Amino acid sequence: MKLGQVWNQERYQVEGLFFNLICGLYFIFVAPLLKDISTQNIYEENSYLPYLAILLLLISILEIYAFPLKLKFVHQSIKEHEHEAGSGFVLWMFHSVISIIITFSIFEAFGYELTSKDGNELPWFVSLSIFIVVIKELYLLFCIMDINDEETLQKYKRPHIKEWIADIILLIYACIAYTVTWETITSNMKLDGQDILLIMNYSICILLFLMFYLPLRIPYQIEEIANIKDDKDYFRYISSILFAVVSGIWHL
Repeated sequence: MKLGQVWNQERYQVEGLFFNLICGLYFIFVAPLLKDISTQNIYEENSYLPYLAILLLLISILEIYAFPLKLKFVHQSIKEHEHEAGSGFVLWMFHSVISIIITFSIFEAFGYELTSKDGNELPWFVSLSIFIVVIKELYLLFCIMDINDEETLQKYKRPHIKEWIADIILLIYACIAYTVTWETITSNMKLDGQDILLIMNYSICILLFLMFYLPLRIPYQIEEIANIKDDKDYFRYISSILFAVVSGIWHL
């Protein structure tokens, strides 16, 4: 393998690390500043935040472009280096939940009530939107499963500016989705207790955080796991994830 090829391979192996570092810094320094907007949208009655709704709608649409595109580059790289890719199915299920939460947040931000007058069922337009989101998520699942032939993937060799654009979109999506989901849900949560109880509370909190965070980085997760060859790779992966975890729960 040529030196340039080795450099490219190693460079892309640490993309997930940089993703975690940037997200972690966002969790610490930026997310708390935006938390009030998201919590106001969910917990205050008659809230009307159209700018938040438009932002969530825009980034959700952009993800439909960036997510499959990034995966094409990931699958091409994995096949080129003869690695095995994981399925990502479990993370996809939680990604679907996150997408539905964001959909609810969009309607809340536009000032719509999410329950009908009798309180028994969702309005038809909300139900239709959830159906569309499910179709979108099934499309993303097919992308995760890598249904592209080798000839198609040849168009997605690295480096390419389209992948960089996809990286930026996915990073912004992850940060915003974090604020709308995890940051909002835990806005009134305080971890207390002593000894074993406190340890149990933090353990459950870390598990829940990972359920919300890891689905936001599926392409990077797939590539990182496929590229783990030794203890050094494993340590790099775990340590960067731990940085994101600590950054995400430090305010509790």
